[in-house]
Amino acid sequence: MLAANKISSRRKAIKKSKKVSLPLPRFVSTRDIAKRLRLTPRRIRQLVASGLPHVGRGRHDVDAVLDWYVAYLKRRLARESDEEADANRRKHELRDLAARADLREIELAMKREELVSIADVENQMTYLVVSTRARILTVPARVSGELVCEQSRTMAQAKVEKALEDALFPLIEFAESPGLWVRTLARPGR
Repeated sequence: MLAANKISSRRKAIKKSKKVSLPLPRFVSTRDIAKRLRLTPRRIRQLVASGLPHVGRGRHDVDAVLDWYVAYLKRRLARESDEEADANRRKHELRDLAARADLREIELAMKREELVSIADVENQMTYLVVSTRARILTVPARVSGELVCEQSRTMAQAKVEKALEDALFPLIEFAESPGLWVRTLARPGR
């Protein structure tokens, strides 16, 4: 049993000695660090000005440099993601602001009676087409009695033209002043 304790204590000592021993620092040139990080020597010198560890002019501890560079990239990524989030937030704010401005313009147009609904326009146009068609279809019945007695072709033609103009009057009125129809549609309680 004593022998087993000695073996286990030796194993613990060996494990402790493995954990305690740290690798000796390796010092390399700026050019070697640049190759290792896939950067230029000039960029390495710029990073030294930003805090990249070095032990002397043109000499660097590889492990310290790698640790510092990883932390540097993490900080930079965090800053970029914050900037990206700010840009996205600003983009959403601008889109929201534009939508609110559009809604205010629509409300103002409704108050000024400059805005009509599509359904109202469709209803009014349908009424206009149907009533005009009905007026045109009644022209032969209205005019035929007057034309029976008419001797002159010119007079008969004038009577037919007059009857058609009367039937088409709503369309002529609309063509000459479409704003009148829009104002009629926009008026509440029409």
